[in-house]
Amino acid sequence: MKAWVAVFAAAVFVGGTCVGIVLQPKLAAPAPETPRPESPWGFGRHEMSVTRFAHELDLSDEQDAQLDRILGETQRDMEAYGRAMRDAHHRSRERVEGILTPEQKKKLEALIEAEGRRRSDAEIHRQADAYAKLLGLTPEQDRAFRGVLQDMRQKRHELRRSDRGRGPDGWRALREEQNARVKAVLPPDAYARYLDTQTLMDR
Repeated sequence: MKAWVAVFAAAVFVGGTCVGIVLQPKLAAPAPETPRPESPWGFGRHEMSVTRFAHELDLSDEQDAQLDRILGETQRDMEAYGRAMRDAHHRSRERVEGILTPEQKKKLEALIEAEGRRRSDAEIHRQADAYAKLLGLTPEQDRAFRGVLQDMRQKRHELRRSDRGRGPDGWRALREEQNARVKAVLPPDAYARYLDTQTLMDR
């Protein structure tokens, strides 16, 4: 059951990112996690942006155009991979649920929901810890900032389930609300650094 919960919760929480987690809990204890080396390509939230990468290397116009093509093709490959993974998770879940009784299905849903909350809580704590160091927050500011992140997580969850979540306007409004609430709990200099990090992530 733990293996099922792990794979289904991963599919619900992140859309399915690694087939290995399906089999790993049944085969062996997970290997110690090793830090991922930083990449200059800007695909991750904490990595160098493509804009900065291209600027610092002083690429020619031809190189810049080639870089755009390479990254565009890579992005399409990643999106196709993500869709394939989500489809695989969906098919796997349907097959597993097909062998369960109604009572077992309800229990599995509850386990998946609990695992999703645990993963979401862990992600918020990681984000808050990083921001606390980056922005130099006091304990009081840190607690208030974490409260904002937790509240906004619930609102994102609700938006994702609503019709407004199908277009960009709802998400834009939610981000503006988060920024306004963060501004209310941080001093001006910390809030300015917070906005700077958001800008870097968007590049």
